[in-house]
Amino acid sequence: MTLEKAKIEELKTKYPQGIFEGAIDFTTTENTTEQVEFIYRKPVIADMESYSKAAQKNPITANLNLIQSLIVHPEPAPIITQLRDYPAAYSRFVDDVISPFFGANVAVRSRKL
Repeated sequence: MTLEKAKIEELKTKYPQGIFEGAIDFTTTENTTEQVEFIYRKPVIADMESYSKAAQKNPITANLNLIQSLIVHPEPAPIITQLRDYPAAYSRFVDDVISPFFGANVAVRSRKL
């Protein structure tokens, strides 16, 4: 995603916890590949708490709402409209990209002694 340096600095100032570039590539029902690109802010604990609560009722909607709440550029509405019918695409982004911010990228081990 091409973004002017001034806009990047503006977003960094507005979101001091950090901003990141994201992209989701997905295949449509017409068998074409589309890509959405966006800048998102680093999620905070309040985002995870809200997401966890919503995911108990409807995990797919919770994933889409989380992405929408994190996008800071461009306006998220057109991106969400593009993604709405492709829940596997945005759910994968949440699982692979967003969840590690909350310590979900871990390896654990257990064995009987």
